[in-house]
Amino acid sequence: MDIRSVKRMVRSITKRVLDVDDNHVPQEQMKLLNNFLSQHKFELNTSSIQDLVQSMKKKHLVDSICICSPNGSIVISTDENDFSEAIIGSAMFNYIKTELPESETILIKDKENWFMVFPYNGKVYIVRAASDLTRIELQALAKEIESFLKVHGD
Repeated sequence: MDIRSVKRMVRSITKRVLDVDDNHVPQEQMKLLNNFLSQHKFELNTSSIQDLVQSMKKKHLVDSICICSPNGSIVISTDENDFSEAIIGSAMFNYIKTELPESETILIKDKENWFMVFPYNGKVYIVRAASDLTRIELQALAKEIESFLKVHGD
């Protein structure tokens, strides 16, 4: 067996192991979120992208949102220290995309937080939160921000 065959075999096994997608709707989590959201109002009608992402952070119960280009340059961030996070997130996504081309979202759990990286509309979104978000939740967050950028210009 040559090295290429071994790489293909390892990549195939890794792809099967990491390609787990739970498509059922978490009913209890949805009830909790609907209850929470009905009790709070979030200011999403703003002319400032910075105000919007701060509101989105609260609405989606995340600690930080960083949007960058695939090369790591920051488009917008909720934290001022996200320069290194943008570079790390985009580099990680680009590397994983070369090894597992069909991958869509990266979720990494450290001791206290989740680090979620995913592409949307040519940008790389990096979200930190105490709990992981589903792919649908991440896309909803990105779609709301992209709608704002479309109306107000990137």
